[in-house]
Amino acid sequence: MNDVILEPAQRALEERSRALFLESVEGLDMRTRSRLNQARQAAVAAAANARSRPWFTRMPLLTSAGGVAAAAVLGVALWVGGPLGHHPAAPAESTFEDLDLVAATDGASGDAMEMLQDDIDFYDWADKAASSEPAA
Repeated sequence: MNDVILEPAQRALEERSRALFLESVEGLDMRTRSRLNQARQAAVAAAANARSRPWFTRMPLLTSAGGVAAAAVLGVALWVGGPLGHHPAAPAESTFEDLDLVAATDGASGDAMEMLQDDIDFYDWADKAASSEPAA
């Protein structure tokens, strides 16, 4: 219903607009018309050139986007798998020293209690130092 009512009004508006446009164009001098035509031709050529450009001419944009994506993946990998809560393993030397102590119970090196008896004075001093209160 509205289409039928608006159609004659739209047609009148279009005809009036076209007439005003043609009058304004006829009022321009030839030099201005030529410059406008050249500008229009340059814009059409630039638009056609931009559409026909192959994908590899846009390579800097693609490589920068790829670099950002790679940096993001690396950052997430380091954040998730990083050593925040991990402590380094004890050095291998301390493990071998512990094994030497355990292995010292064989007959050739004597009993482990004998090893402790050798330093009984040190253990007595350490016990007294731990039980005594610090001086004020």
